[in-house]
Amino acid sequence: MSRTRTALLALALTAASGVASAQPADVIHWWTSGGESKAVNVFATEFDARGGKWVDNAVVGGPAARAAALNRIAGGNPPAATMWNVGVAVRQLAEQGMLTELDDIAKAGKWVENLPPLIVKNISYNGHIIAVPVDLHGGNWMFYSKKIYDELKIQPAKNWDEFLIQAEKIKAAGYIPLSIGGQPFQEVWLWLPVLLGSAGKEDFKKIYADHDAKLAAGPGVKKAFEVMRKLAAYTDAGRPNRKWNDSLLLVQNNKAASQFLGDWGKGEFAAAGLKPQIDYGCAMAPGNDGAYMMNVDVFAFPKSKNPTTIAAQRKLAEVMMDPAVQVKFNAFKGALPARLDADTGALDACAQIGKAIIDGGPANQMPNTALAFSPDVDGQITDLITQYFNSTTMTAEAATAAFAKIIANADK
Repeated sequence: MSRTRTALLALALTAASGVASAQPADVIHWWTSGGESKAVNVFATEFDARGGKWVDNAVVGGPAARAAALNRIAGGNPPAATMWNVGVAVRQLAEQGMLTELDDIAKAGKWVENLPPLIVKNISYNGHIIAVPVDLHGGNWMFYSKKIYDELKIQPAKNWDEFLIQAEKIKAAGYIPLSIGGQPFQEVWLWLPVLLGSAGKEDFKKIYADHDAKLAAGPGVKKAFEVMRKLAAYTDAGRPNRKWNDSLLLVQNNKAASQFLGDWGKGEFAAAGLKPQIDYGCAMAPGNDGAYMMNVDVFAFPKSKNPTTIAAQRKLAEVMMDPAVQVKFNAFKGALPARLDADTGALDACAQIGKAIIDGGPANQMPNTALAFSPDVDGQITDLITQYFNSTTMTAEAATAAFAKIIANADK
């Protein structure tokens, strides 16, 4: 055999060996906006650098992505990893025997010692770790146009009554006081900080974490519904069916004064080259100071008998729980790292506000709907909020009674 043919054969064998050693991981997620795409690319790049092969499977919208994952699992062709929101729904997957247990990796990486207790509880089932938390989103942020607020000489409101007074002034100046889209989940993102600010931290936790039906029928909840009705009057005619990031664009372009959503919104500002507290403002929602409503993205790993897939899953878990990788990821995603031992010093000014609240301990760490309820109960609450927010006839009293009934039956 000639030297040339020998060299070519050696190159071919080397290439084949490299392909064989790569550990492909088919990953389902719903991160498709500009900031989200940059964030997920951090995981993909780091996974590939460590010998994996990220196979991206982005699906638009959380419900569609979750349905795609479940259909593949049911069809015997599960993805290597699927994104989920931490909470009851993930534990239900584990209860059905669908998920790989990650106890040894978690122990080696000291996950339990370096995660908030509420998150540890919600990534565990029967004493086993069954999901990888990658961020700590705060779901109760207010993003606002500094141009509009400076022009009108106002500061972020400390309570909802003050916000409503400011909204009238903003409207009179020709701006949209509140930017929100018509998608039901956007209305829930508004409802949660309204309820927290109206009922207070302790009652909010008792309603959402303890399913206290008596408090769910109380004056704090009624006040929240009354505020929601008043807020609806300060939205714009383009609201129906508008996506959340398009709603945020109105704030970016100084056409709307504010939007209430999770800190994933920062990713969109960052993608547009805007800097927090300079080009736009961020603050906790009115009445939400000292409270961080945790919305946590996790990845779960469906059970597999394929050794290559199993190896890829383990590598993915290690990559995603690397503190330094979580910092890089969340610089684009807009959240805090799920790991409390991660060095967040380089994250932005909004992140530092959130970090200070989280570091205040469990009393400041609020559950969101996914942490508190099953998908069925979550859906019932969402339907009620959407019905009420888009109605002119449903009373706050009727909405409160309906909400309390849902909470009373949440554990049944």
